[in-house]
Amino acid sequence: MNEHATARAELVRLQDRERDLLEELRSVRTAARVQRDKIDVLFKQQRLPAPITRLPLTVLSDIIHCVVFDTHPESDAHRYTKRQLASVSRHWRAAILSFPNLWTTITIDPSWSVYLVAAHVARSGECPLDIIISNWSSYSNLSLFNDLLGVVVTCGYRWRSLVIRQISGNSAMQVVKSIWGMSFPSLECVQIFGVQIPDNPPFLMSRYTPTLKHLTLWDQDKIDQLQIASNLETGRFHWSGSVSGSRLLSTLLSCQQLRTLVLSGSGGSSDQWPAPQSIHLPALVSLTLDLADPQPALAAVVVPNLNHLRCSRPFYRGWVHVFGGFFDAFTNVRHLCLTDAKLGGVSSELTGADVRAACMACPGVRHIELQADNIPAFFHRNAPADHWPHLERLALEGLTVGTIPHDLIQWLDERKSREQPLLRVTLSEFCIPDNAPDGPWLTTLYKSLRGRCLFELQDFPLKITLGVHASSQGDVLDSRRSYDSIRIVINEGFEG
Repeated sequence: MNEHATARAELVRLQDRERDLLEELRSVRTAARVQRDKIDVLFKQQRLPAPITRLPLTVLSDIIHCVVFDTHPESDAHRYTKRQLASVSRHWRAAILSFPNLWTTITIDPSWSVYLVAAHVARSGECPLDIIISNWSSYSNLSLFNDLLGVVVTCGYRWRSLVIRQISGNSAMQVVKSIWGMSFPSLECVQIFGVQIPDNPPFLMSRYTPTLKHLTLWDQDKIDQLQIASNLETGRFHWSGSVSGSRLLSTLLSCQQLRTLVLSGSGGSSDQWPAPQSIHLPALVSLTLDLADPQPALAAVVVPNLNHLRCSRPFYRGWVHVFGGFFDAFTNVRHLCLTDAKLGGVSSELTGADVRAACMACPGVRHIELQADNIPAFFHRNAPADHWPHLERLALEGLTVGTIPHDLIQWLDERKSREQPLLRVTLSEFCIPDNAPDGPWLTTLYKSLRGRCLFELQDFPLKITLGVHASSQGDVLDSRRSYDSIRIVINEGFEG
């Protein structure tokens, strides 16, 4: 009897303990809920900023700078993009207004107002300015042009670069004359596209632009009559008509600091080029000759430090005409680009002598760029390309979709059998015929080159045609391979 009473008493004690624990649990839960609510209130009261607003102003300004200067055209970037970004938050607006480098590009354009130009001048502080003059024609409001230019000429000492483009009619003369006698002590870069320059503008001379280093004159008729600053480091010139390329080249003799030179245009057959080895350019490292016949210009220059050479092949002539007299003349050239001059869409055939002439003139080449049509001439058994023992990169342009370069594959096999390092082969600017194959050509090409080289594609057009047809289960989307409609571009190469 006593044992039974003891058990009942223990049960009562445990039940009481259970009630106490449940009551304590309810109290704990209530306290925890109150504490969570308190934390939420405190968090909302603190209003922690978003992560991007915690960035230092300088870092945020650099990010915004990249966004603004990646927007095209420039006039829209500085009229709209900055305004849109400034409307995101006060923090962003403060970053934009307080970062002078965001206000250094000023476009003298009919879409800009005097107030906008003045705001850029003021907010750029004393930073160098990049001036773009564009989109003016005979029908434009030239009084507005004078008002806009009048704001920026007051700080001509801060001009770092000047671009003049897309100007037609009588306004071209107005633009050039408006800055004719100005002095630009900090101007480093001038680019003029398609605007005819009369006489010899002083702003291209060393006296008025003592720091001018980079000059681009494109589509000029009197380019050979200009007096060019002698302290140039980069010169890019393109002409048409009866311009004397020889006279222009002679003018550059005074530019002993010139490092990059581009000559592009047609020259008359009566053009008398300077005598061979008469133009000494000791600092030149990059030379581009896109001429009807580059041989006279190539013969005239002495370029002991030339590293990059780009040359066009004359109509109906081979490389033996261009390089035949230059055995070991360009031993320091490491990057060679040979382009075809085509007439009526047809190129003259290359011979073994053409290829050997190019190889012998530039024996130290490590990076070669060729047209895909030239593969049979350069790459075959006992190929002349073997005269480049240090070749590392091969870039081929214009391979026709559906074509497998068997000559190149055999040459790569022979190169591999000699235990030479794998080449990095890049294919780009593909030709797509009307009857482009619908099969897995890219896969076949990849398998053919895999293991023989480091294979890269640039801007390869992958296209798919999508069609929609109705069914009992709704619209069904079909796809088939083709070379029209949607284009997917590979911008980064892949290796195999």
